[in-house]
Amino acid sequence: MGISSEVGLRLLSSGQTDVGRVRRNNEDAFLCVPELGLFAVADGMGGHAGGEVASELAIQALQRAVATIPDQQFVADQSLHHRRDLLAWLSKTVSDINAEIFARGSADPALRGMGCTLDVALVRGRGMFLAHVGDSRAYGLLGGTLYQLTEDHTFGQTLLSGGAMTAEEVARHPQRNLLMRALGVYPKVEVDTAYLDVAPGDVFLLCSDGVYGLVDAGQIERLLKSPCDSAADRLVQAAVEAGGRDNATAVVVQVSTCTESHAIRVGSEEVRRAMAAASLFADFTHAELLRIQQIAIGRLVAPGEHIIRKGEFVSEIFLVLDGGVSVWNDNVRTGWHGPGDPFGELSLHPAESLISIKTELPSRILVFPLDEVQHLIRTDTAIGAKLALNALKRVWQRFQQLAKLVATLRSGSQ
Repeated sequence: MGISSEVGLRLLSSGQTDVGRVRRNNEDAFLCVPELGLFAVADGMGGHAGGEVASELAIQALQRAVATIPDQQFVADQSLHHRRDLLAWLSKTVSDINAEIFARGSADPALRGMGCTLDVALVRGRGMFLAHVGDSRAYGLLGGTLYQLTEDHTFGQTLLSGGAMTAEEVARHPQRNLLMRALGVYPKVEVDTAYLDVAPGDVFLLCSDGVYGLVDAGQIERLLKSPCDSAADRLVQAAVEAGGRDNATAVVVQVSTCTESHAIRVGSEEVRRAMAAASLFADFTHAELLRIQQIAIGRLVAPGEHIIRKGEFVSEIFLVLDGGVSVWNDNVRTGWHGPGDPFGELSLHPAESLISIKTELPSRILVFPLDEVQHLIRTDTAIGAKLALNALKRVWQRFQQLAKLVATLRSGSQ
């Protein structure tokens, strides 16, 4: 068991791996270094010793890289700008590890084609930064409920996400577990990243498919509620007892103490629930909502405060978490936005506002800068397509509402 403690933050952690009952060698590797706030799981693939080499290379390279992490600015000022810089560093670090594994495999015929999955959790300040490639997983026990924080980069998940098959059809597909992304297979790889604010009681799990493939979500949730020092052992043992047909590895991280409170906690259940209910994020998975949240800023707004003024250049999208805001055209109130309602430049392009919006009640609001939204659309095609379609639907709804209002006014004047 490991313990990390800094001012106001204390982490408990444990890690375990087992070769299982079928395999002769263990191609999994893990990192559990609470004093560095660094945790990872890698699952190797490739003939002979290739998988073991790839996963161990990934873990060693990650541990070397963290020595030069540019995290001081974020720790001092946990702004969106510094959050983005740290996420970019994490993404580049994993991309560099991919290139290192690919080069090693290309140079050695015995290792050619080797690769591995990699899930990384980095804790800095009061935030957790996640990076993900492959079909190992990150889970979060948040508010007592288990959430899968990553999406598998498998053929089956691709079919499911694209709507080509139902979950039941994918479960029967013979190639459902085929990896679509892994480190070391190609010179470049796309890395998923995410960000969450952490709070006391949060528990996070990184694990290989040898765990979640044999231990169902209900049992994972129950075991994560056990003492942290035994949780990883119990999860791996449960996988072995369920047949142990693969290497099984788990790293568990619990936030024991976190004194700094967040008025709006990115990654929390209430934020996830509000985003899931918003038309702008319709049909987004939990993992996709998590990736969107990495560009979110929480804002407290007092009654009577203007969020947008008529004629002002607007370059954000807003989402009401609680409270409410009113819409004004000059001195005439024309609308209202309550919890779950998005507003702002839903066309996804900065523009001059034709209305004013101000708060009527004490409100908590999520803010999404448009330049960050546009960058996410360019770099994450699945999210980009869903977001653009939902924004178009929202604009069309507003157009229809305006057309009805004009028709009503015309009929009243006749």
